[in-house]
Amino acid sequence: MNERHIVVIGGSVAGLGAALALSADGQRVTILEGDPSPMPASHVAAFEQWERRGSPQVHHSHALLARLRNLVRDHAPELLDKLRACGAEELRFEDMARRLVPGATFESGDEDVVLLACRRVTFEWVLRRHVLDGGCVDFRDGVTVTGLVAEPGDPPRVTGVRLRSAAGPEETLSADLVVDASGRRSKLRHWLEAIGTPPVCEESEPCGIFYTSRFYRLHDGVVPPALDGPIVGEDLGYLKIGLFPGDARIFSVTLAASPDDDAMRAVLHRPAFEAAAGALPRVSAWVDPAVSEPISDVHAMADLRNTRRFLVEDGRPLALGVVAIGDALIHTNPITGRGCSLAWVGAFELAAALRAHGADLHALALGHAAAIEREVVPWYRMQLQQDRDAIEVSQAQRRGEDPFRVVRPDGSNDPRAFMRSVLREGLLPAIRTDLVVMRRFMRLMNLLDPPDDLMRDPSFFGRIVACYHTRHQREPLAGGPPRDALLGAIARAA
Repeated sequence: MNERHIVVIGGSVAGLGAALALSADGQRVTILEGDPSPMPASHVAAFEQWERRGSPQVHHSHALLARLRNLVRDHAPELLDKLRACGAEELRFEDMARRLVPGATFESGDEDVVLLACRRVTFEWVLRRHVLDGGCVDFRDGVTVTGLVAEPGDPPRVTGVRLRSAAGPEETLSADLVVDASGRRSKLRHWLEAIGTPPVCEESEPCGIFYTSRFYRLHDGVVPPALDGPIVGEDLGYLKIGLFPGDARIFSVTLAASPDDDAMRAVLHRPAFEAAAGALPRVSAWVDPAVSEPISDVHAMADLRNTRRFLVEDGRPLALGVVAIGDALIHTNPITGRGCSLAWVGAFELAAALRAHGADLHALALGHAAAIEREVVPWYRMQLQQDRDAIEVSQAQRRGEDPFRVVRPDGSNDPRAFMRSVLREGLLPAIRTDLVVMRRFMRLMNLLDPPDDLMRDPSFFGRIVACYHTRHQREPLAGGPPRDALLGAIARAA
């Protein structure tokens, strides 16, 4: 393969993943990163000192799913060793199954279902250090991309970028291919229109949440509380809860609620956040002062939307020589923890498309778009449906209605409420007791199986319904207090 110069806009996890995938094929890569902050001396210092204003999500919980972990294992095993050396731990489905299902037996592929417990900032610091040490990537920080350079045509052909740094005037950097990995605030649609393309089509819907996170460290010698899965996840309707193990005995707690639930917005502040965490059964044991101590402030993110941008329409690229990956192209509700993994899927699919199509930029654009449609878009569509339903549930609860009530006041059945009830009282218990359901769910959660197949499998859905029908014969799963009770605990803390 002939060496090409590829410019990657954005030096966070998506951009570094693209650089890793492309440089492994012998391409010359230049990363342009807007943040001017220097690289800290260690991953420990990175957590405490690294100013990543362009990546506010570094302060929040992350799930490094098996799809991402397996890409690291298969393409950069030495990177996986470096992450382990910094305290990252592998959370294996097989270990979880042995804990929950006595006598569990395994099948081929179970060894691939492994999450990586690692903070986002640790992962990014180790990844950048690894990419730079490889010697095949030029990393320029403190650089602002101001636009694209292009040859006119139908469509235009991008030949580079315009950029500006604090040290000098605007300059031009030539490229055989430009990769936008600049995140959800990408300016690519404006840059494309400036070189004469039609407007970039964009669809967007609210995620229906704001969320806030805090990090904690387990005390030396303390055995962490038991987990019934690699991540603690709970959806109370009015509040979503996540507890994420990280590296070096550090974990994080995330709370998410509706942006228009004014009372619940109190959890954006430390006293209310701590009161809420202490009132949630599956979190309180972890944040007990005898078990752990907080090591960060409470950080928030808001204005969250599921968004998709289209660089190919009706089989026609808007421009040649430019593609996008990660949140710059498609971003979804961050509470699901898929962002880093799907960004890497896009990066490695780009490398595969470049190997297949070489200098044919038209075929490259279509090939990459087809891969995104196959490997990323199904997750985007699923998230749209889940968030629409979650918004309905939250609104119903605040009206004093029960969104899980199957029989309506007039005696008819509500099919949406029935499905919600089956998922809550059938799927969730089955994940903890039925090895078949556990396996399929974990493969889905880790992006190893496509989302469209799960509930369409009659045998799989039958197992969930069978578990649902036993709901009155077992203790209910530990959930959380009603909304009014949690708000009372928050008010007392304030």
